[in-house]
Amino acid sequence: MNRNGKISLLGCGWLGFPLAKRLILKGFEVMATTTTDSKLPVLKAAGIDPYLVQFSEAVQIPDLKKFFKAETLIITIPPGRRDPNGFANYGRMIKFVCKELPQSNISKLILISSTSVYPDSKILTDEYSAVLPDTDSGRLMADTEILLAEQKVSMISLRLAGLIGPGRMPGKFFAGKTNVPNGLAPVNLIHLDDAVGIILRLISEEKTQGVYNGSAPQHPSRQEFYTLAAELEGLEKPLFIPEKNEWKIVSTVRLTDELNYKFEVPSLTDWLRSI
Repeated sequence: MNRNGKISLLGCGWLGFPLAKRLILKGFEVMATTTTDSKLPVLKAAGIDPYLVQFSEAVQIPDLKKFFKAETLIITIPPGRRDPNGFANYGRMIKFVCKELPQSNISKLILISSTSVYPDSKILTDEYSAVLPDTDSGRLMADTEILLAEQKVSMISLRLAGLIGPGRMPGKFFAGKTNVPNGLAPVNLIHLDDAVGIILRLISEEKTQGVYNGSAPQHPSRQEFYTLAAELEGLEKPLFIPEKNEWKIVSTVRLTDELNYKFEVPSLTDWLRSI
């Protein structure tokens, strides 16, 4: 791994911040954006060169010439489904990146994408499976992957399953709910530690390119996993309908076969019990 390289992160939140700190420990110079003014001193204190950037229509984007002088750009910002303007802001961000790339130093681009680009096709899904998203966020991510793949950089789409870990404990997802459908469907989730670990591996391996999936190799049922999560967090257990309708199992063929990646949290149920 190049210990003198520069890496820029678009987004330094729940995933980006721990990733940035790990990169600094490995000797990288890290620049990162945040949308919150109060986070600037926090990022500086961690050794990160921070930039206050928002991609809403009402806010002017600052000069980011230095930011784009890094060798690697990692886009960790999600589309923001809870924000009514999230999809539009995300689209503006991607258009801005495409405009800046030709005159930048960026040679490697890693997009944190989502396994929502795959349909619930009731099969084992790997990196070679058809992309047929059935949600708005999935369609946005699929379109973004295509647009960035057209740029003249080495492009990686890391399609992550649902992210869990500190600050995103799964017990509250369905706590107290009744008649929750699809109780026997397998879950596709990944722990924060593995999300960061996979990104570090993709950076360290020079020839990595294309699509990689990121999902824990064990897939308990929704009923088993979320009932256990609620119980261990002291929350009211959800009640699932014991059915298996729309589902998929996301596999990580390229990570495990090509990169020999070993998951830090292979069993989500074991992780729940350990904490």
